[in-house]
Amino acid sequence: MRQYELIDSVLSYKPESDQEVLKKAYVYGTKMHGRQLRASGDPYFSHPIEVARILAELKLDTTTLVCALLHDTIEDTSATIKDIESNFGSEVAKLVDGVTKLTLLEGNLESSKQAENFRKLLLASASDIRILLIKLADRLHNMRTLNFIKDQNKRKRISLETLDIYAPLAGRIGMHEIKEELEDLSFSHIEPRIRDIITERLKVSKRKKSKTVVLIEKELNKVFYDNKTECSVTGRLKKPYSVWKKLEIQQKSLDQLSDIFGFRVCVNSISECYNSLGILHGKWQAIPGRFKDYISTPKKNGYQSLHTTLIGPKNQRVEVQIRTHKMNEMCEKGLAVHWAYKDKNDAGNDYLASIEWINDLVDILNRDGATEEFLENTKLELFNDQIYAFTPKGTLVALPRDATALDFAYAVHTDLGNFCSSVKINGADKRRRTKLQNGDEVEIIKSKTPVALESLQEFVKTGKAKSAIIRSLKEKETHNQRLIGKAIIKSIFSSHRKKPTRDILERSFGPLGVSSLVKLYGLVGEGLASGSQVYDLVFPNNKRKKRIKNYIEDNISIPVTGLYSDLPAKFSNNSFLVPGDKIVGIIIPESGITIYYVGSDELLEYENSPESWVKLDWKKEIEFTFIARIIVTLINEVGVLNSITSTIADYGGNISNLILNEKDNDFYNLIIDINVNDNKHINAIVESLDGLPVIESVKRFIG
Repeated sequence: MRQYELIDSVLSYKPESDQEVLKKAYVYGTKMHGRQLRASGDPYFSHPIEVARILAELKLDTTTLVCALLHDTIEDTSATIKDIESNFGSEVAKLVDGVTKLTLLEGNLESSKQAENFRKLLLASASDIRILLIKLADRLHNMRTLNFIKDQNKRKRISLETLDIYAPLAGRIGMHEIKEELEDLSFSHIEPRIRDIITERLKVSKRKKSKTVVLIEKELNKVFYDNKTECSVTGRLKKPYSVWKKLEIQQKSLDQLSDIFGFRVCVNSISECYNSLGILHGKWQAIPGRFKDYISTPKKNGYQSLHTTLIGPKNQRVEVQIRTHKMNEMCEKGLAVHWAYKDKNDAGNDYLASIEWINDLVDILNRDGATEEFLENTKLELFNDQIYAFTPKGTLVALPRDATALDFAYAVHTDLGNFCSSVKINGADKRRRTKLQNGDEVEIIKSKTPVALESLQEFVKTGKAKSAIIRSLKEKETHNQRLIGKAIIKSIFSSHRKKPTRDILERSFGPLGVSSLVKLYGLVGEGLASGSQVYDLVFPNNKRKKRIKNYIEDNISIPVTGLYSDLPAKFSNNSFLVPGDKIVGIIIPESGITIYYVGSDELLEYENSPESWVKLDWKKEIEFTFIARIIVTLINEVGVLNSITSTIADYGGNISNLILNEKDNDFYNLIIDINVNDNKHINAIVESLDGLPVIESVKRFIG
């Protein structure tokens, strides 16, 4: 497809389209893909062009077509999102980024990988449904050219993936033409021999029944003409894959299958749909149980039509669909029609309800961590036929076939499912696992407390109900673990004749990496920490060896190895070094050796004098405590200072100085000097203080 052909195609349905941006995208894509080739040997850019052509046939907006032309540039060329944004704007960049992040499901049939990519696909589609439209067009062209891939297993894998995910997605947004083509192309690679047989048999049936089809069309047109009803009547042969599915479901041979031909009647208004149905049922006998009204009760993807099966001319079974011309366009092009009518304030707005199912799936995504489980739940949403039930107030709820009353409760609201103790169906008391029938009225009896759900997980059918039950059971397990953890901590503390008050337990938050009592109890209840460990963390002084003497530089030799006996030594000014800190000595003429912390900024001036540096270390046996300094920012509340000082004391630290540095209405800063044994000792104090909710920040100052 040449540049001018694409532009002419767009202008034919949207004359005001920006031609220049389409030309620019076409040229940019050609340049970036350069000499890249596809498996067919064609230039790679032929693929983005064909994707744009498919979307143009759906009459999509210019921005979507520009994205189609650029959708592979980020993944397959040197272009970046910033390049796309600077050249084509933020909206195009967002769409290209969304398509790129789907990472192409090809070659990733492993369940967890497929589920995760499918998860990204739905999230991206929920942010802008045009991403899904582009992805479907991308997959459609890839399937049209799949025969150029030599690896048969790879072709089959991609086809299975298309049949599992992309074809149902196309169906759920009402794009039945694309759905059917994706199914048939996949079928040709998965079961090529069966498809060839069915295709040949369909050709034979078409030849045999061509006269019958013509006769039925003629009779249908005549009966409508006689009743002065303006309409168009068309007969169509069903696709091989559709026939194959019917053969599988109905367990019939092809010769026994009577409904391989379908007839469609398109009229101008909804009232004419029902009038046409009356005309047909008045002329020929309708087969009981084969009538469906999807106009008054549309499918979840927005599909509307009347379906009926008649004993027609020459006693032939005749399947007939009756719909308006607009419904027919919706059926064929689905959600894409919304964009075609977007600027005309016509059609599309009500049709957006067809993508509400994506929001349901995103709801599952936000609360369900298991991706494989998510994929299976989502496939339930995609493949099941639907039934319709009502609340006592008449609200319609669409559910998959075989859904239960509990599914209904979760469909109305998650809490209603979690608190559903019993149900009434059509006024009669029923069990929550009862399967619903079309037209059932369901009343949910709500308990004041959450109900037992363990035995119901296998009975619900919808992804929303399954994920909600799994989440509820996990929450229940977590709650039980917290109760166990609390009991364990209370028992350990009681054995030491101590009370596990909030203020005391908060000292363990920092070392254990938790932020609340609830999380602490859960950690212990789950077995990731012990009650004894918590006790030792909040009362470490019980195990720490106490040092009575404090180090005073003037009259005690420095407990450091590596010093020269003939040179005096001292710690650098304003330093608060303690044993265990990494240290280094600097020889300063006429002053001796000054000991610095290895991270001190003062060492920068000696970088070019390596001969002045002396390697030092602390002695292994030290009998003195050293002063460490910390800077604490506290929330300005009553009792905060007591919480800090008691924590330091219980950790075996002795406060030698405390300075109020700054203060405002909400916070105040403290400088605290503490006598400690070594850096492990001060680090334990800092960790414990850092976990206290009353402390905004705490850090050690070394100098």
